[in-house]
Amino acid sequence: MKRGSMAHNRKVFIVGGGGMVGATAAYALAIKEVAQEIILVDIAKELVEGQAMDIDDAMAFTDGITVRVGTYDEISDDDIVVITGGAAQKPGQTRLELLDINANIIKGIAHEVVKNGAKPFIVVVTNPVDVLTYVAFKESGLPKERVFGTGTSLDTARVRVALANRLNVSESEVSAYVLGEHGDSSFVALSGATIGGIAISELDGYVPEISQHITQDIRDRVYKIIDAKKSTYYGIGQVVSEIVDAMMHHAPSIFPTCSLTDGEYGLHNVVIGLPSQINTDGVKILDGYHLNAKEKQSLSKSAAVINEAIQSMHK
Repeated sequence: MKRGSMAHNRKVFIVGGGGMVGATAAYALAIKEVAQEIILVDIAKELVEGQAMDIDDAMAFTDGITVRVGTYDEISDDDIVVITGGAAQKPGQTRLELLDINANIIKGIAHEVVKNGAKPFIVVVTNPVDVLTYVAFKESGLPKERVFGTGTSLDTARVRVALANRLNVSESEVSAYVLGEHGDSSFVALSGATIGGIAISELDGYVPEISQHITQDIRDRVYKIIDAKKSTYYGIGQVVSEIVDAMMHHAPSIFPTCSLTDGEYGLHNVVIGLPSQINTDGVKILDGYHLNAKEKQSLSKSAAVINEAIQSMHK
C-alpha cells in the first residue's frame, strides 16, 4: 500500500547492476514502479547493457518506467544509490580477505558517487554489509542519515516466514526482528516479538527454545539455496525494492537496517542492524525496542565482531 505523498523525481542508481543481485533488485523496483527512472551502472559494459535491455522490455506493462545504463555523472542531490557491486567469496578465501577486496571496491564507488558534489542517499547491499556501510559512510563524507545498509532485513524476512510456518499464522501478522551483524553473530530478538499484536510468549505452541530452532531453520535454508544455485538474489532484490519504496514516502516504515550508532542501545560509532525508520529523509535508528538481558548481551557481542573487522582493515 502506498503511504502518502511521494518523492517522484528521485532517480535510483544500481551500482553493480550487471550482477544478479543488482539486476534482480532493479527488476523488483521496476515492476513495483517504485521509481520512474532506474539506472544501472557497472564496469561490465556488455553485461549491464543486456540486463538493462532485458528488464526494460518488461516495462511495456508499467506506467512509463525506464530502465537504462548510465554513469555516476548523472547522480543528483537526493537520488538513491544502491551499491551491490563487489567480489564474491572464492574457495579457500577467508572472510577477511574478501573484506579487504570489497572494502577497496566500496571506497572507489563512494568516491565516484560524490565526486561531482552531489548529496544522494547510499544504500549498501554488498557483503559484509555492516563493515562496508561503515566504509561507504566514511569515504563518502555524507551525513549518517544518508548512508545505510540492508542490515538484517533479509534475515528478518526469513525469520518471519519461519515463525509463521511454525505457529500456523500469516506472515503479515508476525512482528519480529533479527538484529546485529548480518552474519554469524546475528540473533533473533523474540522478547519483543508479537503475533497479531499479542506477545509471542503468550501464544499456544510457543516454547523458549523456538529461537534456536528458528535460527537453525534460517541457516539451513540459506545453505540449501547456495548449494542449489550458488547464490541468493530474489530475496535481497525484494528487500531492496521495499527499502527504496520506503525512501520515496514521507511516512516512515521500519526495517532492521544497519547505520552508524550514536548512543542508541548503548552503542557508539559502529554500524549494525537495528530497527530503523526509513523515509524520504533517509535512516533514523529507532531507539527503545525491547531487548531482554540476553539479547542485549548478544547485541554487544555482535557489535564487537563488527568493530574487530573494521579494525582489521587498518592493520
